[in-house]
Amino acid sequence: MQVKTCHECGLTQKTGITASRSAPCRVQCCRCRSTLIKYQPKFAARALGYAISGLVFLVIAASFSFLTLTAAGRAQSITLWSGVETVWAQGYPLLAVIVGLQIVLMPALLMLLVIYLLLPYHLGLKPPAIGARLGALLQHMAAWNMADVFLVGVLVALVKLSAMAIVLPGMSFIAYCGFCVCLVLALTTIDYHTLLQWLGNAGHNSHHSRPDKRSLQRCWALLLTAAICFIPANLLPITITISAGQSSPGTLLDGVITLWGMGSWPVASVIFFASIFVPLAKIFSLTYLCFSVQSGMTTRQQERTSLYRLTEFFGRWSMIDVFVVAILVSLVQFGNLVAFYVGPAVIAFFAVVILTMLAAESFDPRLIWNPAPEAGSEKST
Repeated sequence: MQVKTCHECGLTQKTGITASRSAPCRVQCCRCRSTLIKYQPKFAARALGYAISGLVFLVIAASFSFLTLTAAGRAQSITLWSGVETVWAQGYPLLAVIVGLQIVLMPALLMLLVIYLLLPYHLGLKPPAIGARLGALLQHMAAWNMADVFLVGVLVALVKLSAMAIVLPGMSFIAYCGFCVCLVLALTTIDYHTLLQWLGNAGHNSHHSRPDKRSLQRCWALLLTAAICFIPANLLPITITISAGQSSPGTLLDGVITLWGMGSWPVASVIFFASIFVPLAKIFSLTYLCFSVQSGMTTRQQERTSLYRLTEFFGRWSMIDVFVVAILVSLVQFGNLVAFYVGPAVIAFFAVVILTMLAAESFDPRLIWNPAPEAGSEKST
């Protein structure tokens, strides 16, 4: 029997998991139904295989052409780094660095961390000296991984460009798809509970002994800033198109309308959901959660906890439009014929995404359950 403290409601309970268990299982909190343990025996070999394969795919993806655009008899090819270089050259160095971190450097670091931590575990060696900190870092970074979001952004960009040119994927694009699959499989295969216990971070699931009420202040500050940034993110142009010497700015909503008019209503719906609905819904959802805690609400705890989980889960997908802009400005550069440039709304929109993600991370969900009495008895699931 193991005793665990739920990180979402703060209830301490017995899990019923023993070291001799050989079948995969998922243990949920008996009060808020959050996942306490996702037990996966023999996970190390599978996760190592995915991580090593992913690194091989990433090396290939960084070595060849990613996409090639052909329009009016002229061809333009890009690599994984082209979008970063073009955004930097257009005067947005911070955005370029963030895009580069998200699409290559952070995913590569995640894969290396998986190999560094799991290889000694798989071989029966001693844990690394700073393994506990690196294990916690791996679990935290996994929640901020956006390589799969970038891949969806590329597909959206291809749909946008299909009306004006022929776009052909290169070897790098195919390899990056394989890399994303391996990365997702590696991160979801890991049994973090077992790994962190082996690394010596036995208290990784207990968090603080009491809910952090100061988290409300941080969450309110981040939410207010995100709400302010949301206004210019939607009013200012996110891209500027130069065609035949004429400048045509486009906002987030303009992009959705254009895609809908092209008949690509599924893609238009995805962009509207990820770029407009999700950020706005996150702001309102977190505002409601903060207000409910401050007002001392003691009902609908389960519903509010589920709302918090949804808010945290969908947050990173709002980055799709930022990646779409990076692809467009790097791929469509045909001089006076047609060219895409970064619009000022990108910085505001990027700030909204990051600030709402930080706000969701700052909010302590145990505050939702804090006024509720503790369960009279412990039980396992």
